[in-house]
Amino acid sequence: MTARTEWEVRVDRTLAEIVSGATTFGLYGTQHPRAVEGVKRLSAQFDSLLETESELAIVLLGEELFVQGRPFTRVSRHAPALARRLRRRAIEHATFQLGLTNDEVRGFLEDLSRKDDSPVRSRPHLQVGQVELSERELGGPDDESGGQKRQKLATVRDRVGVIHECFVDFATSRSLAVSDLTRVARALWIKLGETPDPFVHLAPWEGEERWPAVHAHNVAVLAMGLARFAGVSTAWCIDLALAGLVHDIGKLLLPPEVVERELELTGDELEPMFDHPQLGLAAVLAAPQLPPLAAIVTHEHHLNYNGTGYPRLARPRRPHPAARLVTVADSFVVLFTARAGRGRLTREGTLIWLDEHNGTVLDPNWAGALRAMLDRPPLPAQPPG
Repeated sequence: MTARTEWEVRVDRTLAEIVSGATTFGLYGTQHPRAVEGVKRLSAQFDSLLETESELAIVLLGEELFVQGRPFTRVSRHAPALARRLRRRAIEHATFQLGLTNDEVRGFLEDLSRKDDSPVRSRPHLQVGQVELSERELGGPDDESGGQKRQKLATVRDRVGVIHECFVDFATSRSLAVSDLTRVARALWIKLGETPDPFVHLAPWEGEERWPAVHAHNVAVLAMGLARFAGVSTAWCIDLALAGLVHDIGKLLLPPEVVERELELTGDELEPMFDHPQLGLAAVLAAPQLPPLAAIVTHEHHLNYNGTGYPRLARPRRPHPAARLVTVADSFVVLFTARAGRGRLTREGTLIWLDEHNGTVLDPNWAGALRAMLDRPPLPAQPPG
């Protein structure tokens, strides 16, 4: 992945300076010498590019980043990192024009580095926004987000992609994009309203790198589907879906080789895996926008119905009902959609496992609800409500 022409080399350097500058602003603030120097370097790159062209347009369409209409994702190794930042801030185009000042560059990097949901603003020589969309997206006039246009979340792959980006950013910055995960949870509510059977919304295996996102998506879908089946209110369903999305967030903080061998670990090798609920709890508590239910579920989803499991308790007790629900959903997803099919059971084998662990590992009520859902014919579509 190397730039080929002189122009591509200059664009690659510019993309690198945008990513580096936003990271520096986020880590050190706007007045740090590294931030000041980063603004100077990026301004110099733009000055060089804008000598021959009146404007430079960066456009994000799906997974591809375009610069002046040319695809750059495979040309520049910095393009994917910039695409993730733009996508997180719901930016689909950024156009830099001749006359761009140091103050405008500084303001752009400052906006891009923020951890909250404040928008990246346009400036006299810099316009940011979204391209015109032809497909249905989550975020119309009736959406709870206030009608802002947002990244499309209509398909399973769209939603898994957003979760994956959130997890990649969290693993590197320890900052969790709660607003993006909330949009995923709301999208799941809408999709289950259209087709209530959660099994039709499960994501397939997409490779080792995206397994954490696929797993989180499927646990959230099934937890919300079970909650809807039990008549739980909309607000609680959204909170449960968010809890399902972040329940394993602590694994992103473990060594990759431990997580990749999760299904093969034995004996003392399992000790690092026992730490992930506490690591996840600390991460969730550092994201106050998440509901308290997410913290409870993240900490307790490996506590069994009979009080065994982990984190190890001095006095065994039953976990919170929401954690017991997510444990059932988590168990099914691991059994039925396990990483690359390793350990994957047939539908019949999954049902046998559920029956064998009913009342010990699994809450019998939620396990029974899952079994009933598996045994019933598909529900007819109905409006969300």
